[in-house]
Amino acid sequence: MANARAGSIFAVLVLVACGGGGGGSSQQAPVAPTGATASPANGQAVVSWTAAPGATTYNVYSSSTSPVTKASAKSTVTSTSATLPALTNGSAVYVAVSAANAAGESDLSNETCAVPTAASTAGLTLLDSLCSGTLDAAKWRSPVFSRSVVNGAMSLSAELSNMEPLALRGASYVNTAAINAGSQRVTTVRTEVRVPGSAARRTGGAELVAGIVFAYQPPADRHAGDRGEINAVRAQVGLVDSGRGLRVFRAVNHCDTANCSANTSTGVAFSDPAELDASGEAAAAYDTTYTFSLNLDETSGVFTWSVSGGGYAGVTGTMDAVAYLAGNSSWTALGSQPFGNGGGFELAALRTRFRDLSSAGGSNAAIAAEFDSVQVGFDNNPATAWDSFSGTGTDSGPTELSAAKWTPGRDSAALGAGALVHHAQVTNSGSGFLPYFQGLIFSDPTPKVLQADFTMNACSGSATNRASLEASFYNDGSGGTTPPDINQPGSIVGDVRAYLYLDCIAQVARFQVLRWDSNSPLTGTLLSNFSASAVPMGSAPFFGSQHTLRMKWDSAAHMLTFQVNGQTPVLVDPTAAGPLMNAGAPFVQAANSPLAQIGAFVDAAPSSAASIDFRVNNVFTAP
Repeated sequence: MANARAGSIFAVLVLVACGGGGGGSSQQAPVAPTGATASPANGQAVVSWTAAPGATTYNVYSSSTSPVTKASAKSTVTSTSATLPALTNGSAVYVAVSAANAAGESDLSNETCAVPTAASTAGLTLLDSLCSGTLDAAKWRSPVFSRSVVNGAMSLSAELSNMEPLALRGASYVNTAAINAGSQRVTTVRTEVRVPGSAARRTGGAELVAGIVFAYQPPADRHAGDRGEINAVRAQVGLVDSGRGLRVFRAVNHCDTANCSANTSTGVAFSDPAELDASGEAAAAYDTTYTFSLNLDETSGVFTWSVSGGGYAGVTGTMDAVAYLAGNSSWTALGSQPFGNGGGFELAALRTRFRDLSSAGGSNAAIAAEFDSVQVGFDNNPATAWDSFSGTGTDSGPTELSAAKWTPGRDSAALGAGALVHHAQVTNSGSGFLPYFQGLIFSDPTPKVLQADFTMNACSGSATNRASLEASFYNDGSGGTTPPDINQPGSIVGDVRAYLYLDCIAQVARFQVLRWDSNSPLTGTLLSNFSASAVPMGSAPFFGSQHTLRMKWDSAAHMLTFQVNGQTPVLVDPTAAGPLMNAGAPFVQAANSPLAQIGAFVDAAPSSAASIDFRVNNVFTAP
């Protein structure tokens, strides 16, 4: 008992000594601030964040490279904002903030970045500095991507964060290499596919796909805008990961809404092998090569698919959409072979794709895929060797896709070194000009003012290579009466698009105004006078300098303003012919299919190559 009592007394003494002496403090160090953002200014960056309870000061850490650590340069403030001075315009600064009080310092906040600019931003809202590590789908409808030939295979990759849910606007983020079919119809594709596990990432409801796709749509329904997907049918086979690990999959889906936010397999009959589960999937593995085949028998309208490799040996199944087609008046109008010579074939391609299948959205995704040993069959004929990516004959390689076989060239848009870095190149072995375009599309297609900083790094060729701001602002009411070229909501016909671009061959800035005449094929008429299209850009060197492009549409005055580097703006009335416009397009209404984007365009002359390399920062908009 004596020993037990002594132990109790000792415990009481310890408690008194540790907690009740009155000389200690109950204050704790604050938690890290949240919501840190940085905005560019002339030679400066303005940083703000949400207050941290209990903080008395804040430490603002900054660095010219990411990641920011507590070993980075530091300044201390008492407010929830700070201005970082004496910065270099065009060079990114990365920032993170900690909160502090007498008890200590918190962890760092989220990292943010800004790229100082000399441009005026009065009345504008910063959409994206384009200096972060990921591209935000709340701001952009396109992913960052790469499309090239690497180590004797086609490589397609894409990455995006904070995705919009598919059910909202049918958002599907793709990187595609379309087969150059000419006037033929692709009826068979066979290819090897491998998805490296190190390049695949997903969160939440993200679905990753790599494989073959055949696309069909009645010609009358083909609109160029994102509301022109009604009645589209896509047959697919390949690899998918929607949260169960990588899987073999097959699918035929039809778009039941104009933007494809509802796509189903109603009316499609599947005959599956025993290896597939009820959802049409089977186990697969990353870093494993599979051979997939997809075939359409145009006479019967039945698709046959197969997979081998990775433990599968000629596993095959069928997909029959005949019942769906028979119940859809747009398809029955094409006759007994709507996918075949009825005119429904649109394209066949190899692609990577991701989308967010959750109801809330916000998922992140990245995928890369390697395709090799491609065989293609046309017009119901057997498949033959198409591309080995060896660089021999007309095969693709060593870095570009062959224009004789695919959507041509090598191109990429990546976030790095504090900017969106865009590269595009094509080699032309033909007798005519070979153009190629790739755009980074704004998630909101309706701003009336666009501004962005461009830095041209390199350029080659003899035609015209461009980095541009582009937007369709209004519709002039023109258009034919034969579908799909009817002037109507969701159609691009009659929409007037303005361009402000840097031509890196001529080393000048120009504007352009074009009216779209046709949905399929996508064709337009140049309205502006090229000989009077120069826009003053000042004395800064064309290459290596930050150039600010600003384009504005005044919907009340019907006036376009084009301005570069704050120099004298060029005002254009696109509704009437004049010195700057060869023909006018009268204002009738807002654009049927509004769009805003940053564009990269290269045009290779016969028997030559063309390329362009540029960086983009500080995208501002205004309604």
